[in-house]
Amino acid sequence: MSGEVPGKARLQPVDERELHERTLASLAPYRDQDGRIYTIWATLAHHEDALRRFIVFGNHVLGKNTLPLASRELMILRIAARARAAYEWDQHVRIARRAGLTDEMIRAAASGHWAGLDEFDRVLLTATDSLLDRQGVDDGLWGRLAALLSTEQIIDVLYTVGQYLTIATVINTLGVQVEGDLALPLPADQQKDADA
Repeated sequence: MSGEVPGKARLQPVDERELHERTLASLAPYRDQDGRIYTIWATLAHHEDALRRFIVFGNHVLGKNTLPLASRELMILRIAARARAAYEWDQHVRIARRAGLTDEMIRAAASGHWAGLDEFDRVLLTATDSLLDRQGVDDGLWGRLAALLSTEQIIDVLYTVGQYLTIATVINTLGVQVEGDLALPLPADQQKDADA
């Protein structure tokens, strides 16, 4: 799934002094501990109208999603690892840790070695891989999802994968660079367990 990722940014983040007030208001929650707008959002600010619209959808996926926070983060980490999107990986390792996930669980989700995860998370990660590989799920996997999740949760699975595949594509294509050192190294192997 992963491709060649540029070693440097193809687009530099927009200086916030150049942004419209509406955009700055939309980005208010997306600042680091030093008050800087996160690099991904400052890069996407090259198209301010689209960014503001994208943030509305992203707020649902990240903040109002019906999936459990830790499970959603495992899915996002799987996407980031498979796409080799280091910036996405780094940001979501930090979020996953705050959500109570251990580094062992994070590595398991990323590497595809899911035997130690519960059935709910294994099904979500299997669906994540299927959506990445086939843009859909077969009847057997649909049955597993329907047995464990509500209809709203299934739709949020689709939205989560779509949102974070889009972000990984942006990161890799535009060369969005990690802000400092990686919180946890990006695993090299993303192969799925045969028994997942």
